[in-house]
Amino acid sequence: MQNDLMVASDLQDALVTEITELLSETSSTNAQGEAVTGVTGYKQFLPVLRNDDDTPDMYFPYFIVRLDGATTEDDNDLWNVRANILIGIHDEGDDNQGHKVMLNAITRIVNRFSQEATLGKPGHKAFRCQSKMEWALQDEDTWPCFFGGVSLTFSVPKPSRKDPILDGYDE
Repeated sequence: MQNDLMVASDLQDALVTEITELLSETSSTNAQGEAVTGVTGYKQFLPVLRNDDDTPDMYFPYFIVRLDGATTEDDNDLWNVRANILIGIHDEGDDNQGHKVMLNAITRIVNRFSQEATLGKPGHKAFRCQSKMEWALQDEDTWPCFFGGVSLTFSVPKPSRKDPILDGYDE
């Protein structure tokens, strides 16, 4: 039997697609100092470094959609899935203003889900972003690398609980 119910990995896939589009015009530099447009999205973690010459810097600019857990209150409630969007921007400008690129990226994400809470097509693998959102910037100066993040919670349907004892019970 095929399960058409949405799962958290569907949410993660949809977020990577949506945020890639939202940040498609973001201008920054890569680790080699070359101008780039757009930000590459990853699910849960950056790719594994396989060669001695590989460093995490090679992935700039990037974002990671990391699902860190979910809660549900009772049988009739939806899953509340926490999605953290971690962003890494590289900007070698001597004015040390890469945080502005970061704030622009954060603002695009937050505004998108403030204005339109639905992610996906209503009625078909759609998720709803809850109103509570958080964002943050790094505390320390790590020029030319800048980091920030957005925390969102999405409602994700879950299957109904089957209880053979209670399902046949009449009051």
